Amino acid sequence: MLNIGIDIAKRSHVAGAVDERGKVVIESFQFNNTADGFSKFLARLAKAGADREEALVGMEATGHYWIALFDFLCTHGWKVAVINPIQTDAFRKVETVRKLKTDASDALLIAELVRFKAFEPSAMADEATAGIRDLARFRMSLTGECTALKNQLRALMDRAFPEYERLFSDMFCASSMAVLKAFPAPEQIARTDIRTIERTLKEASRGRLGRKKADQLKAAAKSSVGVSFGAKSLAFQVKVIAETLAFIEGQVDAIEAELDEMLEGTQGEWLKTIPGIDTVLASLIAGEIGDANRFATPKQLVAYAGMDASKHQSGESDPNGHMSKRGTPYLRYALMQAAECARKHDPYFGDHYAKAAARGKHHYVAVSGVARKLAGVILSVMKECRAYEPVPPSHHQPGHLRV
Repeated sequence: MLNIGIDIAKRSHVAGAVDERGKVVIESFQFNNTADGFSKFLARLAKAGADREEALVGMEATGHYWIALFDFLCTHGWKVAVINPIQTDAFRKVETVRKLKTDASDALLIAELVRFKAFEPSAMADEATAGIRDLARFRMSLTGECTALKNQLRALMDRAFPEYERLFSDMFCASSMAVLKAFPAPEQIARTDIRTIERTLKEASRGRLGRKKADQLKAAAKSSVGVSFGAKSLAFQVKVIAETLAFIEGQVDAIEAELDEMLEGTQGEWLKTIPGIDTVLASLIAGEIGDANRFATPKQLVAYAGMDASKHQSGESDPNGHMSKRGTPYLRYALMQAAECARKHDPYFGDHYAKAAARGKHHYVAVSGVARKLAGVILSVMKECRAYEPVPPSHHQPGHLRV
């Protein structure tokens, strides 16, 4: 059995191989992250007499740089195991106590880890699942940008027009943002005709706001204690951020509509029947889980999300462990958000939370308990492709998923 290790990098990779006894049969060599480089890699394996039926390739999941090579090797019939970098770091400490880390040594280290651990070949997610996962993650990145921009805008308004935020229940509502795009400085509001401000408010609020709010804005602008130094620059920044926010939020809405369509016909569409799980959370959970059938028990899903408890026992000391967080952070975030909503809207999850809180558990500890309970429900509805039922059906048998 040939065990091949590849140290992944952005522009080039390093590979090496050992046999079943740990003898180096292919010294570490470098090849580029290009089509020619991949061909060079296969040619080097062929020269060494490597048989893809009797070989296993191991590579770290380093960012996204491994995906192209993984897809190439799978297409050419090679068995590939994608390894968590945490495992290689731990194995490096076992192999040597010295601080030795080079690309060449890492390639052979990965090959040795593949030999000792006997990994199962990894499988690429199907196209639909990969698309949902990537788009859901992209949406999260955009909402993160929106949050950062809102914080910047709030800081700018505290300097330029500190009275403004108190005029609206939500400074980032449609009416407020329309005002900021049209009149980004208090001086502009003060010198603008009241009918123009009123018309802007009416259009943005669909008639809910009008002359009264316009008068309030006008009065606050005239008596504002906002700084006059650099007012023009502040106004320009406010206008740009307000317009950028409007654009990004429009893109987020478009992504959510696309995700809703992509979920149709997949296991993930059934997640929307669980109270507290909308299209956003359903797509994030379904994209990270992929095929639910690869998890035999809810405990495996909980561990995959990094929500299992860590364990550290020494002598007579055996403290309760904290959440390990050794898993996908996107799934962990989605499960916690879904659990917080589910415990408010469904008595089944609400009772579980209440019992934990009654025992003195911290809010987040109780919610994480609900999230672990929710993981089992998620697996059930995805595997069985059926809607969530608050009360288990009469034919339900506890533990049937393990069977």
